[in-house]
Amino acid sequence: MVSSGYSQYVRWGNETVYGSASATSKDLGAVQSISPGEKNNLTKLRTMGGTRDYKTVIPGKFEISGSTEYFLQGGDFLRQAFGEDSGTSVVDGGPVVLSVGSTVYKHVMGSAASPGVNSFPSFTLEFTDYEDDGSAADTANLKRTYTGCRVNTLGISGTVDEAVKVNVDWLAKGVEVGTGAATAVTEYTEDPFVFYDGFVYSTSGTIVGDTTQASLKNNALCQVMSFDFSINNNCEAGWYIAGTCGATDSTRGAKFIIPKGRDYELTLGLHYKNKEMYERFLGAVGATTISKTMNASQIVIDLAKSGSPGSVVAVGDHYMRLVSIGSLFDTIAINGSPEDIVTNDLTVFCTSTKCYFVDNVASYK
Repeated sequence: MVSSGYSQYVRWGNETVYGSASATSKDLGAVQSISPGEKNNLTKLRTMGGTRDYKTVIPGKFEISGSTEYFLQGGDFLRQAFGEDSGTSVVDGGPVVLSVGSTVYKHVMGSAASPGVNSFPSFTLEFTDYEDDGSAADTANLKRTYTGCRVNTLGISGTVDEAVKVNVDWLAKGVEVGTGAATAVTEYTEDPFVFYDGFVYSTSGTIVGDTTQASLKNNALCQVMSFDFSINNNCEAGWYIAGTCGATDSTRGAKFIIPKGRDYELTLGLHYKNKEMYERFLGAVGATTISKTMNASQIVIDLAKSGSPGSVVAVGDHYMRLVSIGSLFDTIAINGSPEDIVTNDLTVFCTSTKCYFVDNVASYK
């Protein structure tokens, strides 16, 4: 018998204690793929006075990493990458309640006051291959539960007339295996965001969650074909002699996975319109040659299923705003070939990024 991806399920849940399995009661979204990878780091030993073969093979540290791709429907999981939801003055204190008595919340992720490494969000990830009811001794079910997971990198990308994708690379502390059914969850009912659901802006002004699209109209980039944003937490895992110092530790498993400094990168694919983008690449609008300094800008990506970012919100509004702060052009490519439209591809580095997500979810914790 062979297994089919149609009968595989991915679930997740926030951990209240790092490395301690939580209820996997959350839906990730329209998952397209998941690729967990475990490594025993086997060590092969020879010995003097022996043969040309190995004397023995011994297990080393147990490493767990993986990648997942899904279509963007909700913002809940994004907190795992940015590290916090600080809509209030309290670090990771939760979203802004936009209207008393309503179910509209604005989540603000990417603040400078991100939680310390020991308080950074972690999650439990459940990956189930469900083939039968699990009652037989020779059941074909395989249910893996990964604990102490943290997001290493997360990318959000969109191409014209396609659903917006999220790609996640994660590291995990431990894993347990079983044969039970996938945990039941309430799945997203909203369709995924599609690239034509939004706008892209570039401006020297300060942009926040309440900046209206009307005020940004003159700063719209009107010939954007694609975007690809990524955040890298530069996570590092640690192992120690004996391995176990707590109830959630195992001898060969990682003791911890901690985030280090965040890196951001944004690429934009445009059709060439005029020389302004190349002038910005040289340093500033109006530049005619390589400038000594460069003027930074804010690049805004708005995606909306309902409502308009920056406007007065209403029940049912569902949108995301990504603001790349202090953006500078790192690379540019304006190429040409016969019969092709001239493209203008940009790679942007920024000092920080804020993600605003408006939905009906009261807490991402």
